[in-house]
Amino acid sequence: MEHTIYILLTRSGTCFSRLIHLATADRYTHVSIGLDGPLGDFYSFARKYERFALPAGLVQEGVQLGFFRSHPSTPCCLYRLKVSQAVYDRLRARLSGMYAQRQLYHYNLLGVLACFFRLPLPRRYHYFCSQFVATLLQECGALDLPNGPDLTRPSDFCRLEALQSVHQGCVGGIPLAA
Repeated sequence: MEHTIYILLTRSGTCFSRLIHLATADRYTHVSIGLDGPLGDFYSFARKYERFALPAGLVQEGVQLGFFRSHPSTPCCLYRLKVSQAVYDRLRARLSGMYAQRQLYHYNLLGVLACFFRLPLPRRYHYFCSQFVATLLQECGALDLPNGPDLTRPSDFCRLEALQSVHQGCVGGIPLAA
């Protein structure tokens, strides 16, 4: 049996997002992964509270929740990836386990800086958004990444041939079934 997982790329317009965009000129500055359809829950490493950049860590996001609900005009690109039952089960188990222990995980700000300079900096229990999504996809056997998780930026997902774009526009315009 085949399953579909979703990769959501966004550029929120927050100060941190604008800083990343200024430094990289990348179209998207944030990435999340979802296993339950385009309007289901997505997971990433980001701010824990909408109004404050810190603290940040493993969070549950949704296009109809929190920040995106308040900012439906946020630019995005939604991709889907077909995976086997075994890969899907590994992804679900890994995500569930991490989320159940989310207090252990922290945002890898040093890793973001190292990634900008193309220097891998893995740190236990620390991830930035694209490092997290890339690690999950690679460890669970969904994709092989050209640069490795520590050097993967959100925009790198746009160049992966295995991902199929299903929506490009605003978060608020994501279709119910993609």
